[in-house]
Amino acid sequence: MDRRKRKVELFEQIRREYEHGTGTVKGVARKFRVHRRMVREALGSATPRERKKAKREKWKLATVIPWIDSILETDQKAPRKQRHTAHRIWSRMKEERPEADVAETTVREYVRKRKVELGLEQGEVFIPQSYRWGQEGQVDWYEAYAEIDGEEQGLRVLYAEHGQRRGISPGVSTCQSTGVSGSA
Repeated sequence: MDRRKRKVELFEQIRREYEHGTGTVKGVARKFRVHRRMVREALGSATPRERKKAKREKWKLATVIPWIDSILETDQKAPRKQRHTAHRIWSRMKEERPEADVAETTVREYVRKRKVELGLEQGEVFIPQSYRWGQEGQVDWYEAYAEIDGEEQGLRVLYAEHGQRRGISPGVSTCQSTGVSGSA
């Protein structure tokens, strides 16, 4: 699991603990062994700040950037399945430009960034949400079969999470018979 995803999950745990657990910044910081500053940051936003990266010139990559850009620009016109992957670009670079001694991870980072800029890929991120009880609700129906008194019965189950809607407690399932019955 990458570092950013772990931090997002930590922020979610911190927010939950603060809302439903100890309720103090100091208590949450002790429990998760983090600085109080991080707890305050987690309470302020569900996403952690980006780390500051040192601006370094990639002088080995600079010699092949125009070549990689030309490949990516031709990929814009190609069907999706025929576009180059970062690994394929790196492999071609090893064959066609052996003088450029660039690591595959460096090529991958650059290609990922350029593909997002050119619109070939979208950088989507899932951010877990945290709600106060009764503020929001998620309800889902599903069908299940259970053996009741020796008969198999179809049940329609309503499961509610986060919030109290129409008398349904959070995390509780309610069932309604669908009238389907059969022998087990």
